[in-house]
Amino acid sequence: MTFGFKPMIHKDKIKHFLASSFLTALIYWLSQNLILAILVPLLFGLAKELYDQAKKKNTVSESIFDLGANILGIILGILVIYLVNLKL
Repeated sequence: MTFGFKPMIHKDKIKHFLASSFLTALIYWLSQNLILAILVPLLFGLAKELYDQAKKKNTVSESIFDLGANILGIILGILVIYLVNLKL
């Protein structure tokens, strides 16, 4: 129950955030290439939002917030990579 208030963070944005962070860390783990680990989830997210726009599934502002969640997820993925590499 939201008592008439919209949630601050929508579940969809959490999914974008977690998927991007997971993809960033996974691709880095598989390739050991940080640029690739950043570009793949970024381009995948951008392609998905362009597709959603073409199919009119999202408003422009929803797509922008989705991309923002993707970018924050990528940053978390980079942070995880950095912290794991510190311990190795």
